[in-house]
Amino acid sequence: MRPIADAVYLEISDAEVETTRQIEPGIMADYNAQGHIVGIEILSVSKRTLPTPVKVAA
Repeated sequence: MRPIADAVYLEISDAEVETTRQIEPGIMADYNAQGHIVGIEILSVSKRTLPTPVKVAA
């Protein structure tokens, strides 16, 4: 049995990750060699709430 990960990774680019920095607890950003964000990892997604409702695009 595999445990379910309570995390999400948003890949912005397929560039190689050079470094990772914590934006805030449980949110990490991956950067390439030029300092551009290539991905964002969010941990404990089920415990996070949105500050305002998300509107659905038509």
